[in-house]
Amino acid sequence: MTLKKLLKPFKLLSIAKKAGVVTVLYPYQKPLITPEFRGKIVIDSTKCMGCGACANACPPNALLITESNEAVILNYFVGRCIFCGRCADVCPTGAISISNEFELATTNLDNLKTILVHRHRECVNCGRPFATGRMLEYVLRKVHMAKKYINECPDCRKNRFINIVSIRKR
Repeated sequence: MTLKKLLKPFKLLSIAKKAGVVTVLYPYQKPLITPEFRGKIVIDSTKCMGCGACANACPPNALLITESNEAVILNYFVGRCIFCGRCADVCPTGAISISNEFELATTNLDNLKTILVHRHRECVNCGRPFATGRMLEYVLRKVHMAKKYINECPDCRKNRFINIVSIRKR
């Protein structure tokens, strides 16, 4: 063994002594959490419209959208979340924010789940459910559409347009 290899641990000790203590005695001392820290996401149920953009952007499928005739259901399971924040980036209404909460241990699996239910609105013509109420309100604010058409499903709007065009061609 060379002298250089024998002295290497002493060199590392001198460097560590200069740096001082860099770890905290967690959980007795709170860790340093910067503003850029990404923890559990928080979904604001008053802003969420059930569009599913967050579920499409979620790599580990921690956010899932299921749709039935009555409602659109958003399921968030924090146990699958990798805290990437993509869902918050793509949410058009800003309903998803990233918190600093990272202490998520629990003995009850239901504490790791968040479920939001958005009821469908029915078409005024055919009665078929087609979109959530908040989604229609969002479209009405963003797209210049006549209010009388907003409560019609896309198929009924298309049929109305075809009828109008066919009448004009005669």
